[in-house]
Amino acid sequence: MTTPAVLTQPTTMPPPKVGGYPLVGALPGLVKRRLDFLEANRRQHGEIFTLDLGFTSAVILCHPRHAQHVLADNVGNYAKGGALWESIRTLLGNGLPVSEGDYWKRQRRMMQPAFHHQKLVALTEKIVEAIDESLTEGWGPAASSGEPFDVTQAFTRMTMKVLARTMFGSEVGAEETARVAEALTYAIDYIPKRMVTKALPGWMPVPGLARYQEALKSIDELIFRVIERGRKSAEAGNNLLSLLLNATDDESTQQMTDEQLRDEAVALFLAGYETTAGSLAWAFHILSQQPEFAQRVHTEVDGVLGSRTPAFEDLFQLGLARNVLQETLRLHPPSYWIPRTAVKDDEIDGYRIPAGSTVAVMTYLIHRHPDIWDNPLAVDPDRFLPKRSEGRHKMAWIPFGAGQRLCIGKEFALMEGQLIIARVLQRYNVEAVPGRVAQMHLSTTLRTKDGVWVKLKAR
Repeated sequence: MTTPAVLTQPTTMPPPKVGGYPLVGALPGLVKRRLDFLEANRRQHGEIFTLDLGFTSAVILCHPRHAQHVLADNVGNYAKGGALWESIRTLLGNGLPVSEGDYWKRQRRMMQPAFHHQKLVALTEKIVEAIDESLTEGWGPAASSGEPFDVTQAFTRMTMKVLARTMFGSEVGAEETARVAEALTYAIDYIPKRMVTKALPGWMPVPGLARYQEALKSIDELIFRVIERGRKSAEAGNNLLSLLLNATDDESTQQMTDEQLRDEAVALFLAGYETTAGSLAWAFHILSQQPEFAQRVHTEVDGVLGSRTPAFEDLFQLGLARNVLQETLRLHPPSYWIPRTAVKDDEIDGYRIPAGSTVAVMTYLIHRHPDIWDNPLAVDPDRFLPKRSEGRHKMAWIPFGAGQRLCIGKEFALMEGQLIIARVLQRYNVEAVPGRVAQMHLSTTLRTKDGVWVKLKAR
């Protein structure tokens, strides 16, 4: 009797592979052309393809349905593993963006009340105060002189001031804030280098590592000092750290340890500092290059606010300002990709995804997908009006992630962005500098290269 043959071939094929050169694969093309390289391969190979990077490979996912599968429908099969996430954990510890499983659920449950609607209302005044203080730092002289003004640097200082005020209240001074901002900026930029050098032997010198460790030390010293002050205070302050200090898990009745508070505070800084500043810089680049939209936002701001200070309730009437911010995040998402590691074998669009594979939900490509967005490369804030948003895939716009891992600070970031746009445009007209068009630069996040330069005119 003959034993029946056993089928050993998989029923699905692997995604098309983008190769290149021996040992380095497609890495030279990716380094040289970056996001344009990925877009060209999407057009050539389709919505899903594997990028050979020599030392590793990644499955590139370009469609909202892929984001739906990885970030929502089969989220349990896609973990935050691999060299990138290990490197990020050296900065964030076990903070919310990198923690997983039951620990993540506990931390999310404890932190969520701090970002409820009524808490955001209470923080609005602090945000506006920080904005107004920042607008006294260089904006006026630039408007008077007519010289080009780099809003990237200005918004970096402003968002750090906003974060320091809303996170710590008045406990942290300008000098401490500037020191932590410098340390955090270096740490963010060092993460990709840390990922590459992590596999080197411990005895081998690693360029920049000592400075990275000093940056972490500076961050920790400030945050642990503020935590200690908060624990000694009898009353809960009106700031995020105080809310987290007093948060209690309903199931275990436990509060966070100092180490857990440190990790969550750094994670909130990382999420709300550089990314918000970069997004605002891109927003003002758009407004300077598209004066018709700038005029419409001016008209909206003047009609809603006049010259008075904005309050939380005004945000609902500043819809165009929010749409400009959303369109900015569509075209220039700071988190331009969302990497995950497949825990078990899976299938996406009929292609086999073996366990251990790195998959990358390409936010940047999804946000510019021609089958999802009309005229996707054009600037059009009105595409976010309710009527034009009907029927759009819910994963077509994911600058804050999606599914259960949606960024906890999403509404805070959008609120802050709206308030900053409104407050700046109450005081200034923003015009383009001839010959200076902002360029994209990829690091840990998508940011501007050499800043965003505009001309300010006092209103």
